[in-house]
Amino acid sequence: MPRSTGSAAAPAPPPWDLDRCPAGQLARRYADLQAFVTWLGAQDIPAPACWYTHGWLVHRLAALQAWRARAYAPDAHPRDAAEWWVVGVATLQRDWEPCLAHDGRHPPPDAPWDDPAPIPEFGAFVEARVRERAEHPPPAPRARPPRPTPP
Repeated sequence: MPRSTGSAAAPAPPPWDLDRCPAGQLARRYADLQAFVTWLGAQDIPAPACWYTHGWLVHRLAALQAWRARAYAPDAHPRDAAEWWVVGVATLQRDWEPCLAHDGRHPPPDAPWDDPAPIPEFGAFVEARVRERAEHPPPAPRARPPRPTPP
């Protein structure tokens, strides 16, 4: 009879997976991303002022932040850091360029033909996301069944 090894507990979501981030940690993750965006700006890479209102941009920044940590780990190869800049940062800059034209204003999503409205303040936006997440938590990840070991 096969024996099983390992724990059936569900793994914690990786730091770049904000969709599964619990409400109690979401504000901290957004604050970490805000610090990362500030750091990018200090590197002459200004992010759009409305970055936090675009889900795709939040997800890409979170992944880029985690990638940077790995690319600059003590055991990383210098090529990892170079790839982070060329593949990660340069690509994101190209992709977010249209958002730079928003100039802090967005048309309402339900009426894109209306006059643009000011983007919400960062703190208020994050508070609303945390409230929403608390009311509608992400589904719990399924635990992997333990792997049987060969006899």
